[in-house]
Amino acid sequence: MRFTKFLAFIAAAATLAVGCGGDDNGDEGKKPTGSATLKADVLSVEVNNPITFTVTAEDGTDITAEATIFDKTHDFVEVSNPYTPTEDGKYEFYAVAGSAITATIEVTVLPSIPALPADANEASTAFKHRILLVDHTGNTCGYCPKMMLALKEVSETGDYHSKYHEAMSHSYASSDPATSSAANAVSGYYGVTDYPTLTYNFAYTTTSSYNAEHIKQQIDAQWRESADAGIAAATSLASSSVIVNAEVKAAVENEYRVTAWLLEDGIVANQTNATEEWMNTHDNAIRQAVTTNPISGMDLGTIKAGERSSLAMSLEITGTKWNRDNLKVMVIASAKGANGKFEVVNVVVCPVGESVAYDYK
Repeated sequence: MRFTKFLAFIAAAATLAVGCGGDDNGDEGKKPTGSATLKADVLSVEVNNPITFTVTAEDGTDITAEATIFDKTHDFVEVSNPYTPTEDGKYEFYAVAGSAITATIEVTVLPSIPALPADANEASTAFKHRILLVDHTGNTCGYCPKMMLALKEVSETGDYHSKYHEAMSHSYASSDPATSSAANAVSGYYGVTDYPTLTYNFAYTTTSSYNAEHIKQQIDAQWRESADAGIAAATSLASSSVIVNAEVKAAVENEYRVTAWLLEDGIVANQTNATEEWMNTHDNAIRQAVTTNPISGMDLGTIKAGERSSLAMSLEITGTKWNRDNLKVMVIASAKGANGKFEVVNVVVCPVGESVAYDYK
């Protein structure tokens, strides 16, 4: 038996997404015509470093030389190409070339980007594999301690805990001190209404009962001896955000995406129907996500086997009670499946201010 959640949460808007759309300030002249496309050579960049733009006509002709680039974020000011931002933040740009007006694109400008660790085995693509396990829970959920006990049993059984990384989506009640808009959006993506529920990766809607043997069966069904891609990451703490530099190295050629979630450990909140004291301290709580639309994150494009692609991202610290000393970052890589959906291919967790190298078999 499970509790059913009757109150629907509104999913959080994406904090970072490369999107398109017209100007919503009512100026019809600035709405995109669809006859030209603006691209930047980076999705994220360190402050005082250049962004180079390319504008392409509908027939594929390069019309960059004819185009004027505008910074929509800062009063629609015209900018040079290349353009070097001197302040960090999220920038929206669009271009005008004759009667053609492009959709807007976003570039995130970061105060600094932490350096990735060295690749200790550049010739290898034999990566250890971990799946993404999300427990949809809440501190006032009366049946959730049953799932907590089951997960504890799984983590202490053999080498199971080396096969997954878990995130706790506290979305059962708004009164939960471990909840967040990002957690609500994650649970909303999976369509969770029954608590507790356990979900796996992005493409699967399979859920687990709070039975340790069933959870192990689900993990075994999705875990692989070798991952399709590996992840290296580095993180740093800024004044009001955590900066993440993530790199994905492919073992199998595919279209890849990457995203990052900010997790917090050590949140003390009395758990309803707790049977053991440790249940009143909540770890791995989802606090923030780079984007939840799409849940799989930012496009890296096609990566050939043995090659890599990196992206720097920012996770805003918006909660006044979030303990910065207890924050860490989960980086999730996904690849396009045969059904067109992006499926998680690997997951790493990186403490803030540290880095994780590729984890080879």
